[in-house]
Amino acid sequence: MKKLTTLFLLFISLLINAQESNTKAAYSKDEISKITSLAFTSTSVKDLEKINWKDIESIFEHNKPNEKIALSFELDLKDSKNKFKGKMEVSGETKNIDSLIYKSKKIIKTLIKISKKY
Repeated sequence: MKKLTTLFLLFISLLINAQESNTKAAYSKDEISKITSLAFTSTSVKDLEKINWKDIESIFEHNKPNEKIALSFELDLKDSKNKFKGKMEVSGETKNIDSLIYKSKKIIKTLIKISKKY
């Protein structure tokens, strides 16, 4: 019985030690993360009107010029009469960020016009 108990304890201790593997996270100060999409979700029209477009441009400044990015805008008016919910998205390459922002502004104006009908 002592041998069986000793073997059992040895087996359990081996299992416990096998599960405790140390993983080291690699960190480099030279690494730059890239952002490929940005989504705005709002429950009021005022939030969409107050978007700071300069900040959006700076978010994508570390991306390569040919990387695909996407900007999406969602408006969810739960308190409206018909519970309006709309979402629109623009996408393109980082080098065309100015035209994507221009299109986004037009999309937001359209989304606001549509939402005011409801």
